[in-house]
Amino acid sequence: MNNKPTEEAKPMQVSRLWLIPIAVAIAIIPLITVIHIYDCGLEENPWFSIGGKLYDFFLYYKAFFLRLIGVLVLFAMSYLLSFGDRSFLKEKKTIAPTIAIGIFGLVSLLSAILSHEKVTAFFGGYEQFEGWFVLLTYIVCFYMAFGFVRTKKLICFLLDVLLIGATIIGILGTFQAIGLDWIQSDWAKTILTPELAGAMDLSKFNIKLNFGPGMSYVTLYNPNYVGSYVALVLPYALYLVLRGEKIWRRLLASLCSGLLIVTLLASRSETGILGLMIGAIVLAILLVAYLKKARPFIIAGLVLIAAGVATIVALQPGFISKLFNGTEEYSISAMTSEENSIRITTGKDQEILVTLDKNVLNESHWASSHKTPDILSIKDSDGNDISYSIDTQENAVTIQQDGYDPLKFRVESMSLDSNTMATYQKEYTRLTGKTMEYTASSEDNSDVFEDGQIDILRVIDWNIDWVMTPIEGKLMILNHFSRLDDLRPIEKAGFEGSYYFASRRGYIWSRTLPLLTDHLLLGTGADNFVFAFPNDDYVGKQYMGYDGQTITKPHNMYLQIWVQDGLPSLLAFLFLYFLFLVRAFRLCFGKNKVEADKGISFHSFTIVTAVATTAYMVVGLANDSTITVAPIYWILLGAGYAAESMSRKR
Repeated sequence: MNNKPTEEAKPMQVSRLWLIPIAVAIAIIPLITVIHIYDCGLEENPWFSIGGKLYDFFLYYKAFFLRLIGVLVLFAMSYLLSFGDRSFLKEKKTIAPTIAIGIFGLVSLLSAILSHEKVTAFFGGYEQFEGWFVLLTYIVCFYMAFGFVRTKKLICFLLDVLLIGATIIGILGTFQAIGLDWIQSDWAKTILTPELAGAMDLSKFNIKLNFGPGMSYVTLYNPNYVGSYVALVLPYALYLVLRGEKIWRRLLASLCSGLLIVTLLASRSETGILGLMIGAIVLAILLVAYLKKARPFIIAGLVLIAAGVATIVALQPGFISKLFNGTEEYSISAMTSEENSIRITTGKDQEILVTLDKNVLNESHWASSHKTPDILSIKDSDGNDISYSIDTQENAVTIQQDGYDPLKFRVESMSLDSNTMATYQKEYTRLTGKTMEYTASSEDNSDVFEDGQIDILRVIDWNIDWVMTPIEGKLMILNHFSRLDDLRPIEKAGFEGSYYFASRRGYIWSRTLPLLTDHLLLGTGADNFVFAFPNDDYVGKQYMGYDGQTITKPHNMYLQIWVQDGLPSLLAFLFLYFLFLVRAFRLCFGKNKVEADKGISFHSFTIVTAVATTAYMVVGLANDSTITVAPIYWILLGAGYAAESMSRKR
């Protein structure tokens, strides 16, 4: 009897037609770019704007079609498990990843069920659209690939569709790199804006983006996600350049690789480059087991990679300043509303109590009829007066006492335009239950609001200021959206003095870390990070340049999963990756080491998947999970598990 192992040892005979849904998720979903006009449902929060429709080009319809793909994959997998070969379920090594993916799905489901905003948790929300049904799609796509991509033919099929999609991404990104942004072109408007058809003159509709000319974001919503995409996909393109068994595949892979590199550089994603570097280190270590004669060259390559990182740091001071250019302390660390007072904590941990005369606040037009020093007092934590200078022309006082920063305070009347007045009226009614009129009224439930003027206290730190206005005797902040809110203590941890670390991620992480202890078991629910994050941190956001912006994600995939889906989900997610990495290493270094082979094979596909997923996980330190890239990761990781299983059977 001939027991010689073969490359395809009893493979599952699954037609490529069954894989069309996950092929679409790999190649087409990242390209979908169509406008969707919607109401995000955040208006009830005072840190968000009132009214107006929002436009989404990149995420909503990606999520919509991903959910459809999830349904199709679920039905396909159910059929194959019922009537096809399901022998992989009997393998002992199937148990661990199955348990991990089950924990991830179950805990994230419980987090969504118990979330504050359940519709958002299940269907996704503002600037994310990665709800639990999308997470479920990731799970079923992973398991479809894990269970049924067990022939070389199917691996080649997935690689081919990935290559085609990546080439299109590379073409679009390269055109953006040279200043030819397709999404800004006139011919693209009719394709991208079907919901506006007939409603307006599209020639007058401009798609406004925050990215300057020459910056690649392709169809992935953000240049950061270009880093995630290229770090994950480029290793497969290079793999096909070296291992592609057909000349057309190698030529297309070569073109794709070049385009992706240009796109990555134009995206200016340092984390994407870093991810590829770490992936290259993993590749070098795995190749040591097979290229014994080339070990000196591999070691030299590792040294060059390390030298490259050191060169970036040493020769480009801009790189360091970009990460750490905010090491100085700010004059104000926190502010809290206390009736007719504002308690200020300075960057030096000093406490300042700024108080306005309570009786004066009941007067009409009090700001224009009183001078600032006559109605304002400034005291320290012990109740002692803090000295200040007076600017009579500006009607302001400025702290002039040793050890204190020169904070300025000024009372004044501020004019509001018609839109701002309308918002202010709504806010006043929300807080007091009274209506605010423009002319005198005899009604008991209305107040006078003349000439669009309101009385305010302005707190000024150099060129940054905050506007406070009394509402029934209590000072409240008038924020960037002309809405009124309390100033409350904001929890923070870490990154003190380094809030600019990693392009201001230090600030976001410092406000995210305190949330972790609240979500050890269950999270806030998918896409509910926006509700957990202190978006009412008006002091910190103003200093960081985030005033008027809504923080919807932590810019760290691991913090994102922990806060939204709970710590068990994060541990399951990490376990799934590290288990695969360990199995890949055991293929190369274990006692049953698999010998090197040629062309596209289970073994080599396992290795490239270890490299690509590692690069993706590294980029996840500074980027979030996103529907533009995450489906590709889950599907390829599942296929990698399948390839490792088949390679181990040889």
